[in-house]
Amino acid sequence: MKAPLMLELIKSSIDAHGGLERWEQVRRISATLTPGGLALQLRGQEAFAKNSLRVTIDTRKQRTVFDPFLARGHIGIFEPYRTAVETSEGAVLDELQNPRDSFVPEAPWSAPQLAYFVGYAMWTYLTLPFSLVRDGIHREEIGFHNEGGESWRAVKVIFPRSYVTHSSEQVLYFDDKGLIRRQDYSVDVAAGSVAAHYLYDHQEFDGIIFPTRRRIYPRGPDQLPNRDVVIMSADLTGFELSGVAL
Repeated sequence: MKAPLMLELIKSSIDAHGGLERWEQVRRISATLTPGGLALQLRGQEAFAKNSLRVTIDTRKQRTVFDPFLARGHIGIFEPYRTAVETSEGAVLDELQNPRDSFVPEAPWSAPQLAYFVGYAMWTYLTLPFSLVRDGIHREEIGFHNEGGESWRAVKVIFPRSYVTHSSEQVLYFDDKGLIRRQDYSVDVAAGSVAAHYLYDHQEFDGIIFPTRRRIYPRGPDQLPNRDVVIMSADLTGFELSGVAL
């Protein structure tokens, strides 16, 4: 019985976020991102949080573009096996092949490493829950989670090796409307640190529902977040959806 219930939960969540029919018309999502958080300071990239920028993803393949990226006239590009910093005219300033292999625990991040981390993170965030129907993703409902006077249904998700994200195994929490309210994962490129990621202020943009405020906290062994420390934050406004691929 567990698998059919789980599939119904994913379906209801997709419906709550705008529906699969509308999603299949969208090839590109763009929004204004205001980032922040302790992780950027610890990795030597606090400059990334000083200004807002546009983040754009391709909904069919893992590709993210940031404009501007760290400097005016520069863009950051994420793809699973290559990240780069380029000029707006297309000249390559810095790049990494197979960037996931380049991370060293506690070491500062280079600009291409930053593009990799925030690139795959934003792609994952902006495509959920619709990406849960992709081939090769295992989903299992694992019970209920009570928090803030609410009861959320929890789904363990295991992503295939080819899927670039924080960690292969994650847990998503859905409220009674089908909206994703929390996402738990470990961060492989940061020595497996564990996080509780909260999603707030869901709003509708051109037929799709997106959370517009995200706060990520360290997660303790009791699964509770340490809300005194914001590892990462992301505020998103000005969403634009297009049927044209990135």
